[in-house]
Amino acid sequence: MIDVDERRETIIDAHGLENVGHPFTIHYDETNNIRRLRLTPGGLNVREPRCFVLGGVAHDGPAPPMAFETLRDVLSLQKSAVELKLEQLGKGDGLAILDAPRVGAFLAWLQAQDVLLHYQVLDPLYWSIVDIIDSIVTEHGAVQLMMMAPVLKTDLYKVLRFDTASTAAWLESYGYPNVGADGRAAFITDLLQRIDDAEGLLPPFNYQMLKGVIQIARRLDALPFLEDEPSNILIDGFGGFYLERVTLFKDASHVLDIEPTIAAYLDSLPLVSHGQPFKNYRFADSKLEPWVQVADAVAGLLGKVFTFLNDASDDELEEAIAALSHRQRDALERLSNLLNRSVETCAGFAHHIVALDAQHRRQRLLGY
Repeated sequence: MIDVDERRETIIDAHGLENVGHPFTIHYDETNNIRRLRLTPGGLNVREPRCFVLGGVAHDGPAPPMAFETLRDVLSLQKSAVELKLEQLGKGDGLAILDAPRVGAFLAWLQAQDVLLHYQVLDPLYWSIVDIIDSIVTEHGAVQLMMMAPVLKTDLYKVLRFDTASTAAWLESYGYPNVGADGRAAFITDLLQRIDDAEGLLPPFNYQMLKGVIQIARRLDALPFLEDEPSNILIDGFGGFYLERVTLFKDASHVLDIEPTIAAYLDSLPLVSHGQPFKNYRFADSKLEPWVQVADAVAGLLGKVFTFLNDASDDELEEAIAALSHRQRDALERLSNLLNRSVETCAGFAHHIVALDAQHRRQRLLGY
C-alpha cells in the first residue's frame, strides 16, 4: 500500500510547503517526454534530451466552464482549428517564441482569467548524474556534505556535461548506474581523472571540494545508488512525477491529458488514505477539455523557456535579454507575473530538478 498522507507529509516537511491543501482543480499536459533514457554503445539513445516539463493551469476551486470557441476567437485561430496546440501560437525555440503575437495574446488572456500556473521541470541528464553525489553523501552521512550536495551536483554536472558523448561512452562501459562493488574502485579513479582534466571549468575552491568528495568514495563500503540497478537505464519513465503531484495536492482534483503509459502506472498503484482506496485524478480527451488544451500550450511554452535557461551560459542569457524585442519583453513580463503570482500562492506549484546555475538564470530572467 502507498499511504498518500505519509508521502505528502514527507514532501511538505522537506520543502516547508504551505497552501497545498486547497481544493484546487489542476489541469496537466507534458512536453519533451522521452519515455526512456538509455546508454547504448553509440551513446545516449536521445542525443540531446531537453527539459521535461509536466505542467499546466490551476484554479482554486472548480475550473469555470469554457468552450473551445472562446480560445479560437481570443487567439484568432483558424476556423478549421478544433484544438489548441502551442504550434498554433508561435514557432521557435528558447525566447524566440515570445515574439509571436499569439503567444503574447495567450499570456494576456491567462492573466485575465486569474489562473495559476504550475509545473515540474527536469533536466534528464542532470537527474541521471546526481546519483553519484547522492550515493557518497548518503553513505558517508556527514551533515556538512548533505548541505553541500546541490553545489557538488552542479559542479559534477558541469564536468560530465562538457563532453556528453565521451561521458555517455564512459558510463556505458560501467553499465551505469549498475557500477557495482567490483567496478567501484576503477569507476572512482576514472571519475577523478575526468575532474582533473576539466579543472578549468570550475572555480579553484569548487574543483578542490568536488575532487575531495569523490576521493571520499574510495573509503566507503558501498555506493548505494550505483549498485543493484538496471544496467544502462538512466530514466525508465516519468510516472513518479505524476504520483508526486497527485500525492502532494491530495485535496485537489487532477485532470490529465490521456497518456496510456501514465494511466496504467497510476492505476496500478495501491493508493490509500486513512486506510481507504484513494483516487483524485482522471484522464481526459483534450478535445473535450479546453483547459487541458490550455495546459498543453503552457507546458510547451515552459519547456522551451526552461530548456533555453538550462542550455545557455550566463553570458548568452545576458545577450539574449539585451536583444529582446518590445513584444518579447511584454510577453516575458506577463509570463513572469503569472509565475510569480502562482509561486506566491503556493510554492509547491514550481518544482525544479535542474542544476543550480540554471536556477540562477531562471531567477535572473523570471524574477523568482
